[in-house]
Amino acid sequence: MSEKSIAHSRRVRSAAAGAVLALGLAVGGTGIASAEPETVCTPSADPLVTCAEEEAAATTDADPATSTETTPEKVEAGVAGAGSVETAGTDAAALAEAEAKAKAAADAAAKAAEAAATAGVDSSAATDTSVKATEAMTQASVEATKAAVESTKAKAEAGAAEQSAKEAEEAAKVAESAAADAKEVAKTAQAEADAAAAKAAELEEAAKAAGSGPKTEEAAKARAEANALQAKADEAKAAADANAKLVADKNKEAEEAFKNWDFAKAAVAKAQALAAAWNAKQLAITVKETQKVATAAETTAKAAESAAATEAEAATAARKAADEAAATAASALKDAEAAQKAAESAQAEADAAGQAATDKRAIADEKAAEAAKKAEAAEAASKKAQDLYLAAEDAKAAADAAAAKAKEAQAAAAAAKAEADAAQKIVDELKAKGEKEIDNGTGVGGGVIIGEHTDDGSGVTKVDETTAVVNKTGVKLVGYYNNKGAFDVVDYYVTDADGDPALAGGLPPVDLALGDTASSTSGSSSSNLPAVLIGVGVVGAAAAAATTVVVRRKRHDGTGNTSA
Repeated sequence: MSEKSIAHSRRVRSAAAGAVLALGLAVGGTGIASAEPETVCTPSADPLVTCAEEEAAATTDADPATSTETTPEKVEAGVAGAGSVETAGTDAAALAEAEAKAKAAADAAAKAAEAAATAGVDSSAATDTSVKATEAMTQASVEATKAAVESTKAKAEAGAAEQSAKEAEEAAKVAESAAADAKEVAKTAQAEADAAAAKAAELEEAAKAAGSGPKTEEAAKARAEANALQAKADEAKAAADANAKLVADKNKEAEEAFKNWDFAKAAVAKAQALAAAWNAKQLAITVKETQKVATAAETTAKAAESAAATEAEAATAARKAADEAAATAASALKDAEAAQKAAESAQAEADAAGQAATDKRAIADEKAAEAAKKAEAAEAASKKAQDLYLAAEDAKAAADAAAAKAKEAQAAAAAAKAEADAAQKIVDELKAKGEKEIDNGTGVGGGVIIGEHTDDGSGVTKVDETTAVVNKTGVKLVGYYNNKGAFDVVDYYVTDADGDPALAGGLPPVDLALGDTASSTSGSSSSNLPAVLIGVGVVGAAAAAATTVVVRRKRHDGTGNTSA
């Protein structure tokens, strides 16, 4: 190929690079404006121009005429290229923008879903915490109620024990006073018993002295003499009475004998009667004297008996007094013993009451201490229940807030998912449109030129005037049709680090673009993806591609070199 032809080919490629620049401008917008062309050397889409050549060109004096002549040509070529790829650039930009939006929406949806899941986990955790806090609060409320009941019961028991202790202490005082009174009564009774015993002893001596007097003996002796004389008088009286009867009987017998004319018997009887009458007189005198003596003796006996009776009465009175005094002393002694026993019993009761009071006071103190302890426990349980109630309220509020946040996050995730689905639908529609365009496309209609490699174009489908797809590899090529009808490649699409399609900013490796079958015919020095473009998106790739073209042209225009 002649040098003139090479220069022409480069100019045409520069025009195609202008088309790429237009596509980059459509996609990247203001991203190109941020490039620094004066200080950065980026490998161009033309494999014949290297950074070294551009540096050399930059040091060569510029030809004003050449610069004036070549710059408009390149600009015009660029503008013409932009016009030829307007539709393809618009579709590619729309797809790139849709994919970027879909990617952003998918990322946002994933983040929203993750946030919703995290919010759901947080809500579940907050709900569990709230449930546990409520359970703890409920348990604490039950324990506080139990503690309050126990405290009330303990207070009641303590009050009852205190009342019982006071009553026992009062009873102990009363019992002690009663014991003291009983002791005084026993002491008094013992004194009275001692006095009664002394008096009884005195009266006993008096009774003994009164019972041993001579009047009784004298009376007894006088009575015996009086009785003996009366007996003699009675015997004399009886003899006189018998003799008087004998006189009467003999007189009667004499009368009877006279009546019967028995004078002898009558005389005898009469004589006996006279003798009996004599005896009767004698006996009457004896009876009279004896009776007189007996009567005197009776008087003496009665006087003696009267004196003895007086003396006996005195002795009896003394005995009675002595016996009464003895009975009184015995009764007093019995009373004293009873009083002593009562005093001892009262003292025992006082001691028992005092011990009971002491025991009940100890119980009351114990109950009071227990009541105070349970009151403290009840207060602590109540405070714990209140704290747990507040904690449960806080936990419930946190759970409600977490639930609301989870609901909002779920709504946001649903909205983000809807947006992502909508964005993906647009991408799918654009891709389907692109695939339809490819399916509806025709063969490239000539050879395919990638740098110094030329392929016959079989297996390459034309999408539009600036885009073609290799059927075998699926690589989408960007270029233009030269004056010979061949498709000259100036760039190709790659997938960036985010999985989105982007312009590589240089020629594709032949083997990558056309497949392994092209290796044998490839002698070209393929332009690989510049390092500055690795991992960038469509906007960055297009901007970088545009920057490459601008830098190269400015530097070469300064030297008069028209190569692109």
